[in-house]
Amino acid sequence: MAFPGNERPSLCFREENLVNWLPMRDSSSSFAGSSRREQKFWQEHHNQGSSNQEVQKQMRQINSGKRRCKPKNTIIHSQKDTIKDICTDPSSKNVPCKNGWDNCFEGAKPHPVTICEEKANSQPGKCRYNCTKKEAVKVTVACENGRPVHLERTRDEL
Repeated sequence: MAFPGNERPSLCFREENLVNWLPMRDSSSSFAGSSRREQKFWQEHHNQGSSNQEVQKQMRQINSGKRRCKPKNTIIHSQKDTIKDICTDPSSKNVPCKNGWDNCFEGAKPHPVTICEEKANSQPGKCRYNCTKKEAVKVTVACENGRPVHLERTRDEL
């Protein structure tokens, strides 16, 4: 039985499909030892603050310098360690990734999230979003070396 995320190096998406990525302005030493994919995961999908102002600021940073606005993004408002646990907690469920890889895990515990979807009148440099907060959402992530590198999907708790 494979322990979550570590038996073989794997990618949940191909290198050639990666979009150009600019680091956030406030990158910190908390990323020391992290892969580029893990850093991107944290910068795009994590923010303990959940105010509309904080979420909109994060969306501006995600889109900074890009030629198009990101159509949809989910931000998880849990502590980093709680999110990391999805990759290593035995109660997390190993589920197939959308691309067929086997390194995706659905966490057992729900997380508060904000889901942002691009507005119709949005344009690069002025990306605009409708953002919706949800309090109890199951999160599935792709893991490499026991760390999250891609937000695969979310599922509302029933």
